[in-house]
Amino acid sequence: MSGVGGAGPYVTAPRGPTSRFELKIAWDYPSHAEKKTEEGRTTATQARRALPAAEAYAAIAGDDRRPLLVLRECLKCNGTDDALMTRKEDNERTLLMSRWFHCVKLPPDVLEEDHPFHALFAGAKPGHLFLAQASGDGRTDLTGQQSRTELWDLMEATLDVAYESDPDSALGRLQKLLDRFDKLDDTLADRKDRLDDLIESGDADSPKAEKVRKEIADLEAEKAKARADAIKLSELKLSEENAKGRKTAQAPPSAPVPGSAGSGSR
Repeated sequence: MSGVGGAGPYVTAPRGPTSRFELKIAWDYPSHAEKKTEEGRTTATQARRALPAAEAYAAIAGDDRRPLLVLRECLKCNGTDDALMTRKEDNERTLLMSRWFHCVKLPPDVLEEDHPFHALFAGAKPGHLFLAQASGDGRTDLTGQQSRTELWDLMEATLDVAYESDPDSALGRLQKLLDRFDKLDDTLADRKDRLDDLIESGDADSPKAEKVRKEIADLEAEKAKARADAIKLSELKLSEENAKGRKTAQAPPSAPVPGSAGSGSR
């Protein structure tokens, strides 16, 4: 997983293409437009305004009842995942757990008082990242300078509330699937190279080529099954309360909780 601007990659164990795909964070970039009003033949758009906290949570959550992982970008870190990831330690567990969150990125101008989602980062020293249930309940703010252990503990605590089943078992099995994907990708690349060599040497229709083609087809089928297993493992059941959704939401705390020493807004 790479950063931008030549800052260097986020650290993960070396992985093949299928595993790298599985480790991508599916970021959502919500927006909010005020409703237009019609007066006679003139249509007017209301001026941009900050939504109340409950409406802001509802707007970014939408119909997705998974817990929220919300990252606020800033001018310094814009276009990166620096508030969530580290370039010094392994991020694989973070990336795998992200699939059970609704991952949202908000732009730097969310700090402006008239931004629709300003209420989510309205504190005197707003953090760069928060975890919460879809309703906004159980919110915990992070500075972006938290340790991997702090982050993982808070992610797991948020998931425990959101889901009926324990994600730990699924997480371990997903990590094993990544190893399986890597072996399959390596073997597939080797067999495809062999087939290319046979074709270049004029043996495209030889028994050897047919054998390699069958091996490739078998490996592709095995990889498709492993992908189906990964999808199934990722489908945790939300708790009844979260699946139905709550009608109340908490306002954001005035400052980040963990890792806040010596920090401020960037």
